[in-house]
Formats: sequence, structure tokens, C-alpha cells
Amino acid sequence: MVKLVLLQKTDSIYEDEPDVVYDFPRAYLRAINDAVGDWVVYYEPVKAGERGYFAVAKIDRVIPKPGTEGRFLAMIEPGSFLPFD
Repeated sequence: MVKLVLLQKTDSIYEDEPDVVYDFPRAYLRAINDAVGDWVVYYEPVKAGERGYFAVAKIDRVIPKPGTEGRFLAMIEPGSFLPFD
């Protein structure tokens, strides 16, 4: 069951790679930690692009972002990223 929706824009200013890593601030740490091992849905807001809900993936683990205080990386389980048609 999906526990989390991750917002992601094609031209994100963060170092996101939807099939590998999701960059996020401390404010979302608890919610993303609670979703480790579970499926998440990726969503691109309508104002940012045309994709809407565009993929699912499993969060493998969460690590602090090297060299950036207060930011974290959700590592995506290899092979789990599944884009929608």
C-alpha cells in the first residue's frame, strides 16, 4: 500500500533522479522514514508540468545529504521504479 506521494518536477532545482534518489528537507524526514520499504507515488503538480501522477517506486533507505545541513536523500530500491504509461 502506498503511504506517501512525492512531488517531483522535471526541472527540479534539487538533485532528484526519480529512479535513484529523492532530495528532501528535514520537515519531511519522519514521513519519509515511515515509508521506508513501502511504495510511494510520484506526482508532478499541474502548474509544473503535464505528467500528473507518473510513477511508483519503493524507498530503500534514507541518508543525510552529504555536505548539506538539514537535507536528506531517500534512496530508491534498485529496479523498483515503475513509470506509468
